[in-house]
Amino acid sequence: MIKLKHLTAKRGDFSLGPIDLELEEGSYLSILGPSGSGKTLFLETCMGLLEPRSGSIFLNDKDVTEFTPEKRQISYLPQDLALFPHLDVRANILFGGKQRKLDDKLSQTRLSDLIDLLDLHSIIDRHDVNTLSGGEKQRVALARALLPGPSLLFLDEPFSALDANIKRQLQVKLREINQQLGVTILHVTHDQEEAFMLGERIAVMIDGCLRQIGSPDEIYYRPESLEVARFLRNQNIYEMTLTKIDHDGFLHLENDIKLKAPAFQGVQVGDQIAAVIRAEEVVIIRPNKPIGPELQDNLFHCVLEDILAFGGTHTLTVCIANSSVTINIELPNCAMRDFGFKIGDELQISLRQRSLWSIKMDTNKESTDVAV
Repeated sequence: MIKLKHLTAKRGDFSLGPIDLELEEGSYLSILGPSGSGKTLFLETCMGLLEPRSGSIFLNDKDVTEFTPEKRQISYLPQDLALFPHLDVRANILFGGKQRKLDDKLSQTRLSDLIDLLDLHSIIDRHDVNTLSGGEKQRVALARALLPGPSLLFLDEPFSALDANIKRQLQVKLREINQQLGVTILHVTHDQEEAFMLGERIAVMIDGCLRQIGSPDEIYYRPESLEVARFLRNQNIYEMTLTKIDHDGFLHLENDIKLKAPAFQGVQVGDQIAAVIRAEEVVIIRPNKPIGPELQDNLFHCVLEDILAFGGTHTLTVCIANSSVTINIELPNCAMRDFGFKIGDELQISLRQRSLWSIKMDTNKESTDVAV
């Protein structure tokens, strides 16, 4: 569908790439990155709005690097929506079809389908687009992008200005569009929840490069570098030196920490590594309850130092006994009420083996050659 070969671009002092990327037909790729990471520059280069400094762009096996945007048979939904204030709702939606000289009958058929798909019945005859709500404008802009029947749809932070409830409704609708219409979608966002909800694959962009690409689970639980782990808000990251490896597989780290996990492979004594585990994967052991096999190895006695409430969850900060090492634990409210913890309580935790991940500090993967 879309293939990028050694693509680079530049705007001012900011450089993008080089990036190698393949996106299959009908797939949904979320480009996730912080503000200023180059996501919009990446989209503009792919669409032909900005000339690349080097590299090639292929759509359906055709080199379109030199094509103008209107010749690439793509659609774009910008962050500001760019609805035309002098056109009514119906004319806004039909605009792209007229520009591409679609048959009127085909345009009307597609318009009817989109009215049903995006529930536009109550606003399709509205004369002034300025009277639409934010969510209504978003649906009109999406219908305008879809009416020409693009094989590839580019989305640039499409829901950033919407409230949470409307945003969730449109995110669900976007999944339906991808599945029902089979349109390939490349969606850039800084919203991690949105990226993980929508993307079949996720690519993390930092400083103009794609640092990691994979399934949502791979990105979430198996970050390949510290910069990716930190961007994804991994609260428990421990940079330590490996001091000893036992015959039974336990690794001895600084601060008298001893861990065992299948993911800790290919490391040697003296290596600088980062041990990573997400806060929601830390298990609190209930007193007088049997401990399952997968929780028996990485057990620690701790003291509860702090409790923070975040709406539907609580974050507990505990300190490992006889150590300065602190660990964050995320609990849903129902579990927090069940435990009834208070600061100063002693508790036992387990760092579940399958949830632990190690990053070798001297071999962080920085390659941008990825495929979807």
